[in-house]
Amino acid sequence: MKKYLPIMLDVSDKNILILGAGKASAEKLRTLSQLGKKISVISKNFCEEFLNKDWLVLKQKPYEYGDLKGFNVVYSGVNNKNVEYEILKEAKERNILINFIDQVENSDFISASSIIRNNFTIFISTYGKTPGGAKKVRQEIESQLQLDKLDRELEILIQERERKRNVIHSI
Repeated sequence: MKKYLPIMLDVSDKNILILGAGKASAEKLRTLSQLGKKISVISKNFCEEFLNKDWLVLKQKPYEYGDLKGFNVVYSGVNNKNVEYEILKEAKERNILINFIDQVENSDFISASSIIRNNFTIFISTYGKTPGGAKKVRQEIESQLQLDKLDRELEILIQERERKRNVIHSI
């Protein structure tokens, strides 16, 4: 059984690629859209969720060896065992973090369902066992908590902490 360490990976200078643009891959878009950066997508076909998003760079073609060059994090949803074997091989050769959507056993990481605000993030994970279950928990949290109000309250606490730090440093 795999053991997971919950971490937050700084991807501000990382290039992210999605392989395959079907419904399973589309589930990753909600979280990735919150990063505020361009994400590349390579696929033979694109489901509607991938269209008309200015933060996605779409390349319509099948995966071929070499497509992972220049990327640091890859999500693969091609749903073809032979192709995924080639993707895994290339990812390992290039030391790229890879997530096979709906195939956790070959993945370096799993993506938690997340609620991202300016001042906090909440991650929900079922360890890849049921992504739909994690989504259900996330939706329940969103419906029960006043997340925008909490974000504003945290902003005040952050400003207060910075003010105290500045006072200490000026002594």
